[in-house]
Amino acid sequence: MRIVTAAEMKEIERRANERGMSYYDMMENAGRKAAEYIKENTKDFGTKLCLICVGAGNNGGDGYVAARYIKKLGGTPIIMMACGTPKTPDAARNFELAKDMGIEIVRFDPSLSAAVIYGCEVIVDCVYGTGFHGGIREDVRPLFDIINDSDAVKFAVDIPSGVPDDGEPAEGAIKADHTIAVQYLKRAHVSALENCGRITVIDIGIGE
Repeated sequence: MRIVTAAEMKEIERRANERGMSYYDMMENAGRKAAEYIKENTKDFGTKLCLICVGAGNNGGDGYVAARYIKKLGGTPIIMMACGTPKTPDAARNFELAKDMGIEIVRFDPSLSAAVIYGCEVIVDCVYGTGFHGGIREDVRPLFDIINDSDAVKFAVDIPSGVPDDGEPAEGAIKADHTIAVQYLKRAHVSALENCGRITVIDIGIGE
């Protein structure tokens, strides 16, 4: 099975984009496949509240797409923004699409959000992607602490937030029950197994 670094995956995506598969299409496919996996691995899916925690980058964009498809598949999604509104064009577009679908979108507030998080039986982590490095932001750390303390089933899209490419998790990194690796395994999936839980690779159509 192929294992790539974050830099190699970025190059693979660039080449796919040059061949005619847009970054937006990759995001759409990743979010859709993630939502399908979450449904398949959640008992009584239609009765569960699904909290999708999103960052401001493209991993967050995957989360906005996943929320749309969770709703289409009969689930009840709530989106929680960990780092404010999206900073990339594709993520911003999917933010608007999720909002237009009537999906509830809230901002994380350390003093107000704990009850919402603890009330959800499924949590989807789309805060930081494979480009993460350094430490977890001080304003995001309380969110991760609550998520890790929650009894919810936790799904990480591509990589658990707070796990960098070298595989040494930052203090307070997300500990997922399921990690949905996009297209290929990443180096961190091998060296940070304790944060990843069950790892499944989804094909988003990039090809060889």
